[in-house]
Amino acid sequence: MATWTFSLMITNATDRELEVFQSQLEWGIWNTQDEEDKEPVSIPPNTTLQALGIKASTGPNGYECSCSWRDKVQPGEKSYGTISLFLDVPQKSKNRSECLADHQLHVDSWEDLSEKGHNFVRSIIVTNKNV
Repeated sequence: MATWTFSLMITNATDRELEVFQSQLEWGIWNTQDEEDKEPVSIPPNTTLQALGIKASTGPNGYECSCSWRDKVQPGEKSYGTISLFLDVPQKSKNRSECLADHQLHVDSWEDLSEKGHNFVRSIIVTNKNV
């Protein structure tokens, strides 16, 4: 049986690190950078990397997770905002996904997952819309 997978490449086009501040795995196995059990990672400024990967735990059982990143703020500075991702790829019902940015952060190139299917690769570009 083939493993169901999702991979998210993030280009951080801001001048600050985007650090993971929340990640929750409901179902499946973290598989970031093709390393099993490797949780989502932070993204240095002006860098592109696989920030999150997940796969079904055994065969076609689906996966579900959420993860949020925020800019790493120096004392006395204001945050740019957060990026939040939610994925639900169940075995027998429609897929659901969402990728949102707030405040000054903006996400380009996100496409919600199709209702059917189980292997997905997505790439996004995160920018500071006030620069």
